[in-house]
Amino acid sequence: MAKKQEEEPVEVQLPPVTLTPMGAPDKQQDQANLLAAKQSPAFPIANGLLAHCLSRRGERVMLDYAAQGVAVRFEIDGVWMNGDPLDRQTGDAALAVYKKITNLNVQDRRSKQNGKFGVEFSGGKYVASFTSQGVATGERVVITFKPKKPKFTKIEDLGMRDKMRAKLKEQLDADSGFIIVSAPPGGGLSTTWNLTLETADRLMRDFVATEDKDNKEDEVINVSAKYYDRAAGQSPADLLPQMILKEPDVLVVPELTNAETVTLLCEQINKYQKQAYTKVNAKEAAEALLKVFAYKGPAAELAKAVTAVLNVRLIRKLCDQCKQPFQPPPQLLQKLGIPAGRVQVLYQEYKPPPPEQLVDEKGNPIVPPICQKCGGIGYFGRTGLFELLVIDDQIRAALSAQPNLETIKRVAKAAGHRSIQEEGILQVAQGVTSINELQRVLKQ
Repeated sequence: MAKKQEEEPVEVQLPPVTLTPMGAPDKQQDQANLLAAKQSPAFPIANGLLAHCLSRRGERVMLDYAAQGVAVRFEIDGVWMNGDPLDRQTGDAALAVYKKITNLNVQDRRSKQNGKFGVEFSGGKYVASFTSQGVATGERVVITFKPKKPKFTKIEDLGMRDKMRAKLKEQLDADSGFIIVSAPPGGGLSTTWNLTLETADRLMRDFVATEDKDNKEDEVINVSAKYYDRAAGQSPADLLPQMILKEPDVLVVPELTNAETVTLLCEQINKYQKQAYTKVNAKEAAEALLKVFAYKGPAAELAKAVTAVLNVRLIRKLCDQCKQPFQPPPQLLQKLGIPAGRVQVLYQEYKPPPPEQLVDEKGNPIVPPICQKCGGIGYFGRTGLFELLVIDDQIRAALSAQPNLETIKRVAKAAGHRSIQEEGILQVAQGVTSINELQRVLKQ
């Protein structure tokens, strides 16, 4: 589902941006590209777009080129927000700057082009991934910022409750089993995957990983990686037999890719008491389970091997400087499943007073003040809604007999499993987020 569009407030007097060119055969050519880019009249515009995004804690910039102009959007805390559009001439010149510092073809407006460049802004250092692609209306450009220093160092930083972390830790450090980590596309899977690996005991056990050489994972200490070439038709199954000879304790396979890989992992788990971790894109834990089963590995063996599924969705947190309390009606609390008398106040994003109240002492209209922390968005930062599904005999029986989404969810609920929605309602009750935001996230 398309993400909700919100108007992004204008920011002025931003700190400078320092760009580092990348992609050329040598540093001399990189510096020549940067010098040429700096000579463009649009260099300040190109820099300003990056500064504006980063100053608002943005993660991505999108430029949509059409005949009459360029639409500008910034992704902030997972939501796309409109920026000030550019005229086509200015937008073209700014795009030439980005392509120059990534050593790409400035003249090619149709082919898909990928590159990277470095960014320093307000004390932070980032690697910016650049992608351009010709589309029916013109060209689309997306610039994604990845901090060189990770924002999170442990899974609790993402919002996982201590009790759930202890439960996850128990599963990760078990003698055998298959752990699945999941999240919706663009919903924090890479970060959750890395922090899950960080949570596991990698000091006393031997971890080995298989990775596509063209899609390498972030490095995790004490996880030794071997690489296959997916573009050449290879898969983890081509590496695993040789890796298994060294008798590792844990097999880390970010992408399963085929039934042969699943079969090998199940054999190691069920026959030799090994562990395996993998990840998939899924909206909930039950869906993640079924996606792994969809690889058509041995269903009975997989049902026996799988032990836990972790799912996460990222949800925006209300700005603590401007969030507004309100007294929820009993019908709303009942709908949310919150017992009467448990919660007296819920919170929502800031809503300005009606126009008739926005006047000075003389009755003249005034502009409502903008929150200095969130910039008028109403939200600041995100936290994770976590769902940890521990597989028991009832779920295994359902997987073997009737592996469909509703059956798995029903059996899990009967066993006391708490869903993503229930975790979200807890965050609403605690004043961390709003009902509107929870509804937005659950609809994605």
